[in-house]
Amino acid sequence: MALRLFKKRVDTFDYEASRTCKVCNNAFKGRYCNVCGEKIIEPDERSIRSFLKELFGAFTSLEGKLISSLILLVRRPGQLSKNISNGQRVPYMKMMSLFLVTNSFYFFFPVFDSYNSSLQTQMNNLGRHSDRVTAIVEKYVSEKKISIGEFEKQYNEQSTNLSKTLIIILVVMFSLGSAVINYSKGKFFFDHLLFSLEFYSFQILLNLVILANVFVYIIRTAFRLGWNWNFLLSDNFFTILGTLTLMYWLFFAERNFFNQKWYWSIPKAILLLTVMIKSVDIYRMMLFYITMETL
Repeated sequence: MALRLFKKRVDTFDYEASRTCKVCNNAFKGRYCNVCGEKIIEPDERSIRSFLKELFGAFTSLEGKLISSLILLVRRPGQLSKNISNGQRVPYMKMMSLFLVTNSFYFFFPVFDSYNSSLQTQMNNLGRHSDRVTAIVEKYVSEKKISIGEFEKQYNEQSTNLSKTLIIILVVMFSLGSAVINYSKGKFFFDHLLFSLEFYSFQILLNLVILANVFVYIIRTAFRLGWNWNFLLSDNFFTILGTLTLMYWLFFAERNFFNQKWYWSIPKAILLLTVMIKSVDIYRMMLFYITMETL
């Protein structure tokens, strides 16, 4: 006799009994309301076993969708947005959910402060804007009679908290740039939002999380061996590497999502990269002033 580890539960549900939906008060027969879709909860579904089964199913479903989405995100730039835009949504995570997941990775494993710009970055690395920031900060600490160290701690905490929400501004700005650059393709703005969410998911996940943290590990390992490989995270090296990865993604995304010819994909990828760089500059300025207003 075959050994069964899990015995299938006998279905004793009464499909002929009339029921009233607790959500919309509709009278119906069966497990689900034929108007709103609400499901009848049976006593067995309140058990620990049922809870664990549902939890396992939710986890494996989410894990499968996440892996499918990430593979497509890297291997076929723009294809994930195209599939979702065309109605193929079940196999993948929702694009906003994917963006939020990659965004959480960025804040959990920070190497660069690209999108949560610290006070030191604001005061020293942003050209003329840094000059204005320095003047504003000096006036603020003088009026509040606090040290620059105390202010820096307050500012960085508030800036980090705000950036977790305000980062969506980058998505919107990039979507506007994409809508203008690819206007001739007749896409809805919703499509450009999908495209932008996919782009920033790639940028954050590959460049700011995976590559940055891999390089940190390599640098630490090299240091133990007596080698100095700090150049891997230098501005010049990482900027060049980041530019190459983004150009790769944007070129093939133009080909896949917008069906561009290759000779149009190159200049449009350059224009989109320029939009991204300029929008990050604007975002950092906005982040500083909003942080100052909320301190």
